[in-house]
Amino acid sequence: MWIKIQWNSANSMKKRCPRGFTLLEILVAMVIFSVVMTLIFGTFSGVFSGADHVTAGTSVFEMADACMGRITADLQSMYVMQLPRYKIPDMDSEPDIYRVQSKNETMGGNTFARLRFSSLAHLPISGDNREGIAEIVYYAEQVRDGADNDTYVLKRADILFPYPEKFEPKESDPVMCEQVREFKLTFYDKDGREQNEWDSEDNDYEYCTPSAVKIEMKLGNEASSYQFTTGVALPMRRIVEPKR
Repeated sequence: MWIKIQWNSANSMKKRCPRGFTLLEILVAMVIFSVVMTLIFGTFSGVFSGADHVTAGTSVFEMADACMGRITADLQSMYVMQLPRYKIPDMDSEPDIYRVQSKNETMGGNTFARLRFSSLAHLPISGDNREGIAEIVYYAEQVRDGADNDTYVLKRADILFPYPEKFEPKESDPVMCEQVREFKLTFYDKDGREQNEWDSEDNDYEYCTPSAVKIEMKLGNEASSYQFTTGVALPMRRIVEPKR
């Protein structure tokens, strides 16, 4: 009886003491663990990268909305000299100080419009609290982003009378948009015909001012860019009927 009990106790002790892991099993477990952790961290990295992309896209949309709103407000407050006060220019006359001019410039293979007009939407950003008709100029400027890459910003000049004979960009002109890849304007005359540029002092444009303007902007970088478009009907315009 005693021998039987002793033998059973030995058996039960053997059952309660599990054997250790082999080196192969440990290596397999480590490989599986590494794969699982790689998948987990890869998923988190994708989530954070997507969140960064959404945040950057939101910032661009907010900047474009503010910029388009400012340009629209300036154009809707455009001041135009009307007939008969306005005189068609000749060889000796001075150009109209309230002229509307836009010319396309190419920088780095991209197209940027430079727009000059007069507006009642003066902003006293420089500390000049006077009111009046301001010369507004929108223009693109090339800048360096710190990594030897060329980027472009859209700036806005706001000058009260007397206006300079020739416009000169200033460092103090505020930046309206960054990461600008394209700034294009399309003008519509009284008959709805499109023009890529405009000069109200030129006979080719019948000394008129446009009836509406379409604004196109592309913002972003080489990896991702966004296109924005809006149209502005101009409440004030000059129409000069051609002489017959």
